Amino acid sequence: MLKQLLRTLLLLCAVVSLAACSSDSDAPESQAQTTLNLQLKVVPENIKVKEYKHLTVNFKELNTGFTVIQELNNTNLLKAVLPTGTYNITVEGSIVYTDNAGATEAKVGGVQTGVVINGTEQTKVIDISMKAQSSDLILEEVFFAGTKTPQGAMYFGDQYFKITNNTDKTLYADGMLLIQSAFMTNEKQDYSPNIIGTTFSAGAVIRIPGNGSTYPVLPGSSIIIAEDAINHLEFNSSSINLSQANFQIFKEDSDDIDNPAVPKMLNLFEKMVIHTQGYYAYVLARMPLGMTNEALVSQNSYTYTYNLTFGGDVYPMDGTAVKIPNEWITDAVNLSVQDSFQWLITSPSLDMGWTSVTSFDGDKNRFGKAVRRKVIGKTSEGKDILKDTNNSTVDFDHGVKPSLFN
Repeated sequence: MLKQLLRTLLLLCAVVSLAACSSDSDAPESQAQTTLNLQLKVVPENIKVKEYKHLTVNFKELNTGFTVIQELNNTNLLKAVLPTGTYNITVEGSIVYTDNAGATEAKVGGVQTGVVINGTEQTKVIDISMKAQSSDLILEEVFFAGTKTPQGAMYFGDQYFKITNNTDKTLYADGMLLIQSAFMTNEKQDYSPNIIGTTFSAGAVIRIPGNGSTYPVLPGSSIIIAEDAINHLEFNSSSINLSQANFQIFKEDSDDIDNPAVPKMLNLFEKMVIHTQGYYAYVLARMPLGMTNEALVSQNSYTYTYNLTFGGDVYPMDGTAVKIPNEWITDAVNLSVQDSFQWLITSPSLDMGWTSVTSFDGDKNRFGKAVRRKVIGKTSEGKDILKDTNNSTVDFDHGVKPSLFN
């Protein structure tokens, strides 16, 4: 029995340049084993990696929960023997890269979901990206589920975004882009071109007005962007008063509600329709100085294609989105539903996880709930310090009471 246990442990820890090996659950004793040759590849390819300083690779088998964690030092290659199955593979760590300024250490991360590992031996490549460290405004809270009236009717006009200054300096909201993804987290397709590693595909883009110094946001303070900036309590006693919101989403050429006292967001590309179950990613971004709204769309629009399979038939499809370079993005959050999540639609450098308000599609208990960042401390002035590790799974509390309902 002891020899069998030792053989199993040696099998699980067979890696190249392995510093440590641990498991959160026991491997199935009789299950077939696969030798996995894994390469971790930094994207974009023009980054000159000098040293893969330290990398942690987490394998989690989706059916059994079997988990193995591998630690790598000074290498991006890993050889591991794993039970055959379907895995989520997550990578985090640090590299040293060189540019005109010399050598710089940077945090990196990557994730690949639903990886099928089977057969005697397999070779896989997983892209990893440098993590952006935001020094700008971030998304603190997204209230997308809406509410219900006392009579049981669904009510959606009270959706909102809460955007917060998590730094120690005054920032300006002027010109900030709020962007909804073109793709959905519950519907994975083989989109071409695949540009997620370097670019976010926008399905709707709105912008905060201002001349650059119109809308200051003090350290620890927030602004509210409301779907409809009215007192919703007049129509639904289970809702809130958003008539004092900082900005409103107003859709021209439609039967939308306008509060003349609240500045309108500028609509740059398509109409933003907030799904009541999440399903999209949202990012904040800033355009380069001097770029106009018209240039953003005209210079960055592109056509993507994919094949939609339905009922055994394949239908060629296409769509139009706006490319937002990842380096413009200050914050990102992927939203979904737990039992229908399929993929992240941002680069792992922006967000390595996702959050939700509910565990299954159509959950009637989702109404009146939001996703909100965790508070990890207080500043000397008593302001909340929000968790921001570029991983929405750990940064956000999910399915919580919206802060504006308190």
